[in-house]
Amino acid sequence: MTSTIKLGDDFMKIPRLDEAGKNWVIYKARFLWSIDAHGKLKHVDGSVVAPADPVIRTVNQVLTSKEETLDAEWRKEMRIWNQGEAIETAYAIWEALVGEFKNKSRMVSVNLHHRLQQERCAKCRDVRAHFSKLRLMCKDLAAMGQAPSEDNFYAIIMGSHMTPTSPL
Repeated sequence: MTSTIKLGDDFMKIPRLDEAGKNWVIYKARFLWSIDAHGKLKHVDGSVVAPADPVIRTVNQVLTSKEETLDAEWRKEMRIWNQGEAIETAYAIWEALVGEFKNKSRMVSVNLHHRLQQERCAKCRDVRAHFSKLRLMCKDLAAMGQAPSEDNFYAIIMGSHMTPTSPL
């Protein structure tokens, strides 16, 4: 069975970043793809620097026609660069966001992994609903980049059928 992915507007949409960081991995990838598609990735990763002023200025200096041309080109380059940088440097903003949500995302994934391991199916509960819940939790972990291994998930499933008072 094959599947196709439409690389259009829907693909480039950036999801709203969950405050707790649950969708950080997806958000980060989509954000970087979108920024790259708009030609601004170098501002976010910090690899672009402001254009250097080609004219050495002194007080009350009168520019030559060549210097005026260089100055006009430099000012145009600076306007373009400033658009990419916005008010603060884009790199500093991105690094702060990465720092905050990387930690949040990790805490959320640790908590979810713990809840997944603690999930139990009582004798009278719907086993299908229980398995669906386990699969959803595993899928959420995968979206955070923290999916349990196949063997680990198998062990969690097997262990989830025992109630806390069940003998081993």
